[in-house]
Amino acid sequence: MTTPNEFPPEIYQKIGMQDLIIFAVYSVTQGGETCTYERLVAESFHMFPKVFCFKRYPRWPDSLKFDRPLRTLREKGFLVGTVRDHFGLTEFGMAKAKEIESVLAGKKAAGFLGKSRSHGRSVDDRLIEYLKESEYFNRFLRDPHKFAIPDSEFRRVLRCTLETPERVLKQNLEYYKNVARSYDEEQILQFLLACESQIFKGGV
Repeated sequence: MTTPNEFPPEIYQKIGMQDLIIFAVYSVTQGGETCTYERLVAESFHMFPKVFCFKRYPRWPDSLKFDRPLRTLREKGFLVGTVRDHFGLTEFGMAKAKEIESVLAGKKAAGFLGKSRSHGRSVDDRLIEYLKESEYFNRFLRDPHKFAIPDSEFRRVLRCTLETPERVLKQNLEYYKNVARSYDEEQILQFLLACESQIFKGGV
């Protein structure tokens, strides 16, 4: 893994704050530590000081910069945990962190982290392909009005197990829906909404 000292500002300042936070969580947990809120703030500031410092006091981290990005990352399904407990990455967060690592290491341009159809197959590209090949997605296409999906199969679609907590299911579902919207995959989005209405009885 790339060491923090190898991340020049001219590279990391082109990466969005949410992506830098994902990578900071990844960095802490890959080191075998628990990623508490305080540890996350420290790691983010240590690796990316020009992004996470106070404007008037650049030698100190501005913890207020984390509030909204952390909420958004949970809603998008990249991150689990709370400020009072600790943070961890979902499967999608881990995949995203590895993409970010490639950019920080100079192996890929920062634009790779955006909508990446023109940059080859990304995690999101593979997710769209996976959903299109899903047996239940194809059942939905054949007859949306009679479509039904058991809880166990819904979990399989979301790459979860029977033991996966509901909050993680919901986070994964939100991530899937956001990807479908960003790729303008209306049929996939409608499939996910149909699953949501059945499993969660009124939505997330």
